[in-house]
Amino acid sequence: MRAALYQYLTQHCQSITTWRQPYTPTKETPKPYGVIVLGEVIRSPSNREGSFRDVYIWPYFGGSSYPPLDAAVKEIRGLLDGATLTTSDGMRFTVEFVAEGRDFRDDDLEAITRRIDFRVPLVGVGL
Repeated sequence: MRAALYQYLTQHCQSITTWRQPYTPTKETPKPYGVIVLGEVIRSPSNREGSFRDVYIWPYFGGSSYPPLDAAVKEIRGLLDGATLTTSDGMRFTVEFVAEGRDFRDDDLEAITRRIDFRVPLVGVGL
């Protein structure tokens, strides 16, 4: 799943062209860049056979100007919400937008960011 998200965002996202592994960037990492974090798997409250995988996207920008971050969040949300992607082994999954976090200044990375929350429905699939 992560590889499919990485490939899709690398090919289609214009505001963020570099995507990094979680927890690897430092304050010296050139900005802007994005991070894809796979979150928890949560059971569906209405279907005992189903569950959801949380996916968090963090776009990071240097400086203190939020309009470029706003544009990146809008672009990423538009690219991923409702997108159906395919893993290397042929499994298809659809990404659903869930929520957007608040503006955040990460002093350790010397960057501004905002988390974008998505989920992927899973039905008997171990993505």
